[in-house]
Amino acid sequence: MRRATTPTAVGGLVGLLAAVVILGPTLAPGFQLGYDMVFVPDLGFGERTLGVDGAVPRAVPNDLVVAVLSTVLPGWLVQKLLLVTVFVAAGAGAGALLPGRRAAVAGALVACWNPWIAERLAIGHWGYLLGYAALFWVVRTAGRVRRGESAGGSLGVVLALAGLSGSTGAVLAVVMATAVLLAGSRWPRAWRAWGWAMLVSVLVAASWWFPFLRSDASSSADSAGVEAFAARGDTPWGMVGSVLTGGGIWNEASWFAERQSLLLSGVALVGVLAAVVIAWSDARVRSRPEYLGAAVAGLLGLVAGIAAGLPGGRELVSFLVLQVPGGGLVRDGQKFAALWMVEVSLAVGLCAARLAATASRRGAGRWIAGGLAAATGLVTVVTLPGLAWGAGGRWGSVDYPVDFTFVAERLERAEPGAVAVLPWTQYRRYGWNDDRVLLDPWPRLLQRDVRVNDALPLRDGVVAGEDPRAADVTRALGAPGGDVLAALRAVGVRHVLIQPDQPGPTLTALQLADADLRVRTESLEWWDLGDEGLAPVPEAEPIDHLGLALGGLGLLLAAGGAARAVVRRPREHS
Repeated sequence: MRRATTPTAVGGLVGLLAAVVILGPTLAPGFQLGYDMVFVPDLGFGERTLGVDGAVPRAVPNDLVVAVLSTVLPGWLVQKLLLVTVFVAAGAGAGALLPGRRAAVAGALVACWNPWIAERLAIGHWGYLLGYAALFWVVRTAGRVRRGESAGGSLGVVLALAGLSGSTGAVLAVVMATAVLLAGSRWPRAWRAWGWAMLVSVLVAASWWFPFLRSDASSSADSAGVEAFAARGDTPWGMVGSVLTGGGIWNEASWFAERQSLLLSGVALVGVLAAVVIAWSDARVRSRPEYLGAAVAGLLGLVAGIAAGLPGGRELVSFLVLQVPGGGLVRDGQKFAALWMVEVSLAVGLCAARLAATASRRGAGRWIAGGLAAATGLVTVVTLPGLAWGAGGRWGSVDYPVDFTFVAERLERAEPGAVAVLPWTQYRRYGWNDDRVLLDPWPRLLQRDVRVNDALPLRDGVVAGEDPRAADVTRALGAPGGDVLAALRAVGVRHVLIQPDQPGPTLTALQLADADLRVRTESLEWWDLGDEGLAPVPEAEPIDHLGLALGGLGLLLAAGGAARAVVRRPREHS
């Protein structure tokens, strides 16, 4: 019974309740599909999922994790489990770091219900969210390692799990672990533990950095992306004030209406600043490596989040994106505010604990003291009510149409050749998905080479894509002389999948006169261009899989380190 009432368990319960209230209709059977939140009934182990198809490995290895889970569970259930895990893990992690159940309730509420969570959910960055949830456990484990309460092998496991959420989660976890282990430390054991953790992290991350360095996309970044992905002011308090409260994502469609309220956003801003100042004023807080490290990492994340909007910051970010391999990781700077929100969550929990303790000393009853602590955390809910119940019903669960799954099965068995999906745009609005904006799902519905335009359309321009195979199709569609089909075959495309109900550049009936219509439904047309002059589709070489092998080695090392720690622990206490 005691285990069920520990701060960790209480925080986890708060996270579970938050998941139900926030996700609401999206927890029904079916898929929540919006922007980059693309799950499919059965994600296969194609080259794209493995990150070896030559494109930027943006969803590696998190898509691989989904593919593994999908071998035993339906795809829609995998999505629900991963989304609920975000909230339960974040809530339990915050609770584990805070002194008592009252603090756990307040801290877990802020950890699970804040603008950063809201806006990343709205844009569909589920991998980022899993990485964010892992940060609380990185803080806890690194703190225990630094105090000698846990072996370094346990930190390797946590960092390996964070790395499975994708490149962003891996980078955030490395920053957080480094801050907690090394901030103000001269202890050699901390440096040894840090070295081991970094080795595991780098190896697990090889699943995405190795194929990225081998791809042509590693040198094709567009400087327009720095401006496009810079943080914005989604509140009246400007870009800095917005990021301070966890918001400020670059995509205006992911903003919440109440964030534009001067009163509600002002209360949120004052609450964040007050919580951080009050928590940091306690000398005992500054003496704990978990809190000190989270504060250092949080400040670093805050600076990274607003850097592109500071004098000289945009030039610095542009240099990193354009000149440093892998520098594109800093392009969307607002994502680093995740580190800051961990610090804010802990600060609110500590303030709640101090408030409850003060009330108790002055004779207030348990319920009053507990109510005051809970009210401290509820401020975040009151200032962001639009997040409840699937963003007020904007999110929900749907099923893929039968013709999508039917055509996908047929195309999977079709003759060799790449598939080009038209109209030649990146995002779709399907009637069966309530016209929500959605990243084209066909690269995940099929395991074979599928090419979709990866250029990002913006209100005032376009950010160039980074997939060289997609660029080949772009050039073929604009082939001089009008022989588009020959140009497509010359870059390896044999199959063209047209979605007539979607707007954008496509092929005309005249251009398709020499092609064979294989399937036509209300929303899909599959055309076979034939094999005359068809260039072979490039396949991954054995060396391309080295990153996956290194990632597997990293997981084995993490598991071995953890097992060694478990074996040694009984000996140390015997």
